[in-house]
Amino acid sequence: MDIFISDVDDSKIVDKVPKWFRESMTAKTFVLFPLTIKDKSVALIYCDKDHAGSIVIAENELKLLKTLRNQALLAIKQST
Repeated sequence: MDIFISDVDDSKIVDKVPKWFRESMTAKTFVLFPLTIKDKSVALIYCDKDHAGSIVIAENELKLLKTLRNQALLAIKQST
C-alpha cells in the first residue's frame, strides 16, 4: 500500500508515527512506495520534506512514480 503523510503532527496520525522516526528524522511530510514481490517487501521508494504539506504530487506525477516502481520491480525480478 502506498502511503502519503502530509503532516506527521496531524492529530489523526500522530500516534501512528513511530518514536524512532520522530527522533531521527526532520521530515514532517513523506511518501512511501513499497516494492513487493509475492507479498514480501523487497525495497522502498521514500521521499520526504522538512515542512508539513510541502509535498504535492499531481495525478500525472503519481502515475510516473508508480511506473518507476513497476519498472524497478521488473528489474529486481529479472535479476533473480
